[in-house]
Amino acid sequence: MISVYICEDAPKQLEQIRKTVNEVIVDNQLDMGLELFCSDPWQLWQEIQDHRPDKAIYILDISLNSDINGIELATKIRSQDVRSKIIFVTTHSELSLLVFKYQIEALDFILKDFPEALYDRFKRALQVAQTRFEADASDTNEYIQVKVGEMVRSINVNDILFFESSPNPHKIVMHLNDGQLEFYGLLKNVPTMNPAFYKCHKSYVVNLSQMSSLDRHMRVITMINGETVLCSLQATRYLAKKFNN
Repeated sequence: MISVYICEDAPKQLEQIRKTVNEVIVDNQLDMGLELFCSDPWQLWQEIQDHRPDKAIYILDISLNSDINGIELATKIRSQDVRSKIIFVTTHSELSLLVFKYQIEALDFILKDFPEALYDRFKRALQVAQTRFEADASDTNEYIQVKVGEMVRSINVNDILFFESSPNPHKIVMHLNDGQLEFYGLLKNVPTMNPAFYKCHKSYVVNLSQMSSLDRHMRVITMINGETVLCSLQATRYLAKKFNN
């Protein structure tokens, strides 16, 4: 089930949005449930930290009566979950430009000035959200998420060749089919990100699904794009046995 969260600082509008969203879910038999509706963005943020929802839709007022606005809250949510769906509601249409400035992927931008249109707008947005979650679930590709600078990127595992230690402290270089990127992390933790990742050397973690060949004598792995990776003696023995099997 998809979890739905609402954050709106005006009590009457919060109740109106809650009621409308609940009607849309029930009327259209959507696979969703309203988990929390509140006026305090920090209450919502704490709820996210406590429960870490797997599939979530966030309906956020942009102008919250707090030290953080809806766009800043959405940015924090995006830093942890790039697949969540975010719907903004506001009475200030000009604030929609800030969504692009902060590079937040929003599913919809709904104006509260037209209450008679709220049902239809939420119906369309929630149906699209459910369709996209269903499409994600049917996608056989696997992804990992890494923070590059201030952005969280979702990377298809099949696009990753290998990882290596960076000359920059506490950083890792990820080698991809079409380039490379650097992010903060420890190489020893990379194998826990996906079963295909194997630490073959003190300085390398290889994607086993992207290996082309193994030279047991030179202890070198060749990837499908021709790049080579060093392999320890112990890892060479393990991989030789695995490939033979």
